[in-house]
Amino acid sequence: MIEDERRYFAPGGLCMPGGPSTWHVLDWEQRRLIAVTMDEEQEDEETAVQHLRKLIGALEPNVHAIPLSRDGALISVSTDPRDEVSASVWYPSLQEVEKPDGVETVVWSTLEELERLSPNVDLVSYDPSPEGTETIGSRKAVFKYYFINQFLQRFWHEMNLVIRLPPHPNIVPFDRLVLDDPEGHIIGFTTLYMSGGTINKNISRIFKLDWLKQLTRVVDDLNLKFGIMHQDIASRNLLVNPKTDALVLFDFNYSSRIGHTGHVKERDDVKGVVFTIFEMITRDEHFRDAAYDQQDPGDVETLDEWVKHPEVSLDHAVSEYRAVLNEWAEKRRTGNQIAIYTEAPEWIDWPNPNNTPDGITLSWARPAPQSSFDSSDAGT
Repeated sequence: MIEDERRYFAPGGLCMPGGPSTWHVLDWEQRRLIAVTMDEEQEDEETAVQHLRKLIGALEPNVHAIPLSRDGALISVSTDPRDEVSASVWYPSLQEVEKPDGVETVVWSTLEELERLSPNVDLVSYDPSPEGTETIGSRKAVFKYYFINQFLQRFWHEMNLVIRLPPHPNIVPFDRLVLDDPEGHIIGFTTLYMSGGTINKNISRIFKLDWLKQLTRVVDDLNLKFGIMHQDIASRNLLVNPKTDALVLFDFNYSSRIGHTGHVKERDDVKGVVFTIFEMITRDEHFRDAAYDQQDPGDVETLDEWVKHPEVSLDHAVSEYRAVLNEWAEKRRTGNQIAIYTEAPEWIDWPNPNNTPDGITLSWARPAPQSSFDSSDAGT
């Protein structure tokens, strides 16, 4: 289940001066948009989200809009399809993606949903056996998708990158493209599931010096070999492969070809590695609370001491981690620079999305209501 603080998102709305205000609030857990209307002017979505949070478990799956009183009490519900705020979503065909040879597919209807991991990300299982052959058992995978158009561009670039990246010991392996039917449209993709949790969640593990070295190597390969900037290096995007004990990087939804659309210099991967290692050792994340253009890795690199958090375990002295990190960061800053991805020796490229007419609309299944609604406890 998605943590409550990440469960809701408002992609838009309509707010009139002095009121009323309508916010379109997305519940990531149930994959549904609900129009929340209040008489007062609401400059942001926070009030609408807070009130919807108290009511969401009682709303039937066919409820599209709810007007609320000043104190957040439910006035009525609308099941009128004309109040549905979800838009038709474009999903590309296999031909538009120019699928590389060897990339396998799986049909969405064969996936069994096990858990909602985060927005647009589910843990699933399926039988990977070719049709007509003896089953070889289920495979767990992480299914990544989108169902509102605001995330189309990001999804398109991530999907096209992961299907083209060569296998790498420090990158979570791509699994399959997910289709709405055997010859149809791509609605997502899967990567192999790795148990054990992310580095930032599972702090019982010893954070090894070798893992730091592996992280610097995979970042070097992405940047200097393939011309790709990950742009979201953080402990929440790092796992440990239980079979190889190698650190692996995942979540490429902010990635970009260097010097191409989506590349943000302030999200530089060298900066990301420096902050990540500092945060892993100290558990101090406040240096990245600032906007990206205000984040300076020198703020942590020049500290006299990195105080190891008492719950963090290392297999070498903090000074050795800092020495390896400083040497690598200096080499990257003074060494060969890639100004545009085509300067990389094995640069990766892909087509732009052609999100015109060939769209399809899918009905994403919603969980049953958690409870029946009782107006007497609506505010609890």
